[in-house]
Amino acid sequence: MPDKLWEIFRYNRQLLGKLFNCAAQILISWAKAKGLEIGIFCALHTYGRRLNWNTHIHLSVTRGGICPKTGTWKPIFFKAKETEACWRYAIITLLREQYGEIDLSAEPYAHIREERDWHHFLDSQYQRYWKVHFAKKTDNILQTVSYLGRYLKRPPVSASRLRHYSKGGMLTFDYLNHRTGQIESLTLPPAALIERLVEHIPDKGFKMIRYYGFLSNRHRGEMLPKVYKALKMEEKKKPTLPGYAAMLKGYVNVDPYECVLCQSRLIFNGYRAGTPLSELTASALVQASMMLA
Repeated sequence: MPDKLWEIFRYNRQLLGKLFNCAAQILISWAKAKGLEIGIFCALHTYGRRLNWNTHIHLSVTRGGICPKTGTWKPIFFKAKETEACWRYAIITLLREQYGEIDLSAEPYAHIREERDWHHFLDSQYQRYWKVHFAKKTDNILQTVSYLGRYLKRPPVSASRLRHYSKGGMLTFDYLNHRTGQIESLTLPPAALIERLVEHIPDKGFKMIRYYGFLSNRHRGEMLPKVYKALKMEEKKKPTLPGYAAMLKGYVNVDPYECVLCQSRLIFNGYRAGTPLSELTASALVQASMMLA
């Protein structure tokens, strides 16, 4: 959406949850008109490359749908121009309806004093360019899924982009400038960087990824077996999640069940919260000396 609308969602976070439905219903209605049910998952991002506030939705949709009556799978294609027009209409309609519920005291909207001003402002934004990007189809399914998993769950800025303290305690991170195609750097005081990060933390209980169509929580149990059957695919079993010890060893290369003194295997009996590491180490040394004696 145009950048003039970003700040509305920044100061009215109750509207963020409504963006998912605005985006998903466009494609669901399109598919329903063709007698198909599709699968969709959406992810909300509120940040840009510079950690600025940039409200946008990432949506992944199946390239086909299942016919509920016949149980057959049929391909479906969506057009960018029509989708952009529907997305524009959905957002502007949402903001028109929410006029009495939103806070417009932020500086970019100081000129809006009554509802008529609000409608004039939305009309001007409706006429602007809205960017709806359609990604190209990829052939490597596993690579695409892996990429989506990393991208959708990534933090606003990864640790690999952060540099060490420099210039009197300033923090620098790199980002890709889409306009120039060049890697650029931004240097901020620590407090300013933290402030930018904090505003992108979702509210308690807010789900940043949501599912629609036959992927929705209510329908997936019933519909996914039918989808697999229509596509002549074997349903894969959910992989067993690794335990705490394997995950810790994989991330930081530390085996929590290895003794720090003799490197032998430990047996987990329980835990005691709040005990500092120095006290635990001292206790282990005392026990080890008693055993040696």
